[in-house]
Order: sequence, then structure tokens, then C-alpha cells
Amino acid sequence: MSVQKLDRNIFQRLFGLCATRKPSRQEAWDASEGKITLDLKAVPELNSKGSAVRIDGKGVKVPVLVVHGDDGEYRAFQNRCTHGKRALDPVPGTNTIQCCSVGTSTFSYDGSLIEGPAKGPLTVYRVDQAGETLTITLK
Repeated sequence: MSVQKLDRNIFQRLFGLCATRKPSRQEAWDASEGKITLDLKAVPELNSKGSAVRIDGKGVKVPVLVVHGDDGEYRAFQNRCTHGKRALDPVPGTNTIQCCSVGTSTFSYDGSLIEGPAKGPLTVYRVDQAGETLTITLK
């Protein structure tokens, strides 16, 4: 199986610079009691399929990648590759997530390793949607 690679230059790969940004409005999400709540109306970065945001800070101990999947579903992952702990980016149109480093470990939406030097699957978090609110359970 041939895996599509994200278009990154050598400096982005060497330094592990991911393309996924934080939500432009930090007040669009909150974290407490092991959960992240995200107001989709306030996060335009997640409007289109294949898009994503990264969540960190505000008491979140481990960074989280939130993906609006190509199938329309929302997913959340611990934003650390199991090979070197670099950040992750979605690969639009492929139903996959890829490490931003030179190794380009690639994972399916269920967190399984498809290709690359990663040492195992990603941590996948439960995501519940009620209207325009996502709740991500970090336990």
C-alpha cells in the first residue's frame, strides 16, 4: 500500500514543525475534570472535512489533535507520535494522520500504525457531539 505524504520541506521535517494550528479563539474551548469541551461555532478551523486544530494549555497535560474527518466525524488523538513524540497532522483526503518529522509515520483514524518507524498506535480519545459542542474525554 502506498501512503500519501504531506508536502513538507526538509526544515519542517527536521524541526518537526506541524502545519496544524491552535484554534484562533482560545475561548472556544475549555478543559476540566479530564474533558475538553469545544464550541464548533467558535472554531472555524474545523468547518471543512480534513481540517484539524491542536489543543494545548489551559490545564491540558498532553497536547490533543482534533480532526474533522473526511467522513464528517470528529476524532481526537494525543498529539504525539509514538516515534520521537513529534506532533501530528491530518492528511486530507486519505483518512490518515501523519507525523510531521522525517520518519512520516502514518496512522489510520483508529490510531493504528500504517507505515513508518513509530513504536505503536496513537492514543485515541472518545469524542461526543451534542449539537455544536464536542466533548473529548481524556481518560
